[in-house]
Amino acid sequence: MNTNRAMTLIELLVDVAIIAMLVGIVVPGLSAARRRAQRVTCQTQLHQIGTAVWEYSVANDDRVPYVFSPMTNGGAVAGFGTPAYSNAEVDPYDRALWPDSLQNVLMPLYLGDDRRIFTCPAANVGWPRDAGSFQMTYRDAGVNQPNGVIAPVGAYLRENFGFLDGRPMLELRIRLTGDPIVDAQLRGRLRGTYARDMVLREANRVVGPHDGGVNVLNRDFGVEYRNRETTQADLAPFGAGVQF
Repeated sequence: MNTNRAMTLIELLVDVAIIAMLVGIVVPGLSAARRRAQRVTCQTQLHQIGTAVWEYSVANDDRVPYVFSPMTNGGAVAGFGTPAYSNAEVDPYDRALWPDSLQNVLMPLYLGDDRRIFTCPAANVGWPRDAGSFQMTYRDAGVNQPNGVIAPVGAYLRENFGFLDGRPMLELRIRLTGDPIVDAQLRGRLRGTYARDMVLREANRVVGPHDGGVNVLNRDFGVEYRNRETTQADLAPFGAGVQF
C-alpha cells in the first residue's frame, strides 16, 4: 500500500519557521565573525606599518620619518578633508605632489608596493572618496596635521597630532613631571597616534569602521582597539574635533 502523502500547509509553515529561526541564529554569528576578522586584518596592517616606521628609524639615525600628508582637514591648503580639492590633488601615492606622504616615505623600501596595506577592509571612508574603491583609509601623524599647516615645534597641534616630523624617536617619549597640570597635558598627548582608522563624521558624532570604534597605532607603537565611546571622547570632544 502506498503510504506517501503530501505535506500539509501547517507542516510547511512549521518547516519554514524552523529554517527562519536557524537563519536568525546563524547569520548574526557569521556577521560578528566577519567583523572580528576585519578588525584583526586592520590591526595586522597597522602593526606592519609600525614595523616599517621602526625600520625607517633604524636606517635613519633613530629618527621617525618626516611626513607631509595630504590626509589633513585642509582648508587654505590642499587636504583630503576639504571636498573642493579633487581626489587627484590629494592622492597620497602621487610622488610629484606628495613626495613625503607616509606611503611614499615607506613604500616600497620598507613596506613593499601593495597599497592594500593602507586599506582597512571595514573602512567607511577613505581615499579616493568613492566608496568601494578605497586605497587609503588611515589618517597619519604628518607634520602638517590637522589642517595642512605646519605648527611650531612644541605647539599643541605639533606635539599631539603632527609628530611624524623627523625628530629623534627618543624625543617622542612622554616623561611625567610631577606637576599635575603639566602631566594632565602630557597624558593627553599619549592619546596621539602614528596612524588610525579614518572616521565618518555624522553631525557631532564620529563613527569608526569597527562597531563604531577604531584601531590605532599608538605612541608606544602598540596596536590597540578603541571602542565607540573612547573614539568619541578622543576625536569629537564637546561635539567638535576631527573631520575624518
